[in-house]
Amino acid sequence: MANNYLSISDILVSNEKVPCRFLHDLPKLGFLDPSCTEEDLKAGTSVEIPLWLAESLSSRRPPLVAVDLPKVYKETYREIFNADACTVDLHKLAQYFFELGCYVAKYDIKGEVATTLVNTFRQRFKMILSASVSTDSINALQPLSSSERDRTASAMASEKALSTWLKRGDSLLTTANMVANHRKRKRAEMEML
Repeated sequence: MANNYLSISDILVSNEKVPCRFLHDLPKLGFLDPSCTEEDLKAGTSVEIPLWLAESLSSRRPPLVAVDLPKVYKETYREIFNADACTVDLHKLAQYFFELGCYVAKYDIKGEVATTLVNTFRQRFKMILSASVSTDSINALQPLSSSERDRTASAMASEKALSTWLKRGDSLLTTANMVANHRKRKRAEMEML
């Protein structure tokens, strides 16, 4: 997933904390680990840091951290999502589930995160559709993640515009002159043969 510098949602996603394990001793960075009493950060220490920082530290040569998957993308939650993703309240669990998943999928060696994201969206698509036409929009939007809410809001606006247009009734659909003339020409050509 490409970084979008001006996107507020992308900034919020990149600020999500991910678990990392430091691979080297780092002097004067003990404050990153709240349980650390020393001034230096020792190798092997696990700390949750923002995604933007984890990506920059892991892309260095040699890498300073090894990025682990957040708990919502690990095996336990993957089994829950595969069983029935519609029962999960993604807004409470991970507000930016799909966006963050796209970022951390590159740290998944087996490639199961990407598969889980696709399967989860497929299962939840009906729920998004029903929420877009629901009259009780507050309860329908409650379990949806941020991106799902954006898509539902767009679908609601489209549904409302369509129903308004259909109720207007003053602009009936008619055959365009070009199509009518084309049919006449085709008929004339067929009669000549």
